[in-house]
Amino acid sequence: MFQDPNHPDLQQLAQHHDEGTHDQIPADQAAAALAAFQQNADPALVQQLIAQHYANMTPEQLQAAAAALQAKAAAAAPDSEHAAMDPATATAEDVAAAHHSIFTDHPHVAKDVAIGGAVVGAGALAALAARHYLKSRGS
Repeated sequence: MFQDPNHPDLQQLAQHHDEGTHDQIPADQAAAALAAFQQNADPALVQQLIAQHYANMTPEQLQAAAAALQAKAAAAAPDSEHAAMDPATATAEDVAAAHHSIFTDHPHVAKDVAIGGAVVGAGALAALAARHYLKSRGS
């Protein structure tokens, strides 16, 4: 999907971003889009958008995301620094780093992370990724 700017799913995600309807994106579609984005988009763009996504969250959303990602990190890699993350004090940068680590180093749990709610606003992130990808391609 993130290899073809004309892919209909990519166009639909970008439209959700533009219309503010990202909450209507089914969780499995958002998870698939996030996995494709992580695998195919420019790594610098991936990191930038993940950081932006978590930086835009309310403190409550960020804490919920931190708790969910910490639990997934603890299950996937108990010795990782992200498994020891304290959700109560985690910063947006901490949560973005945990997200990136799980999706990069543990792709087998990435779909579960997105669908299971660990990525708070997975639809919003997928829509944001689609819009930025298309902008980077001149669309």
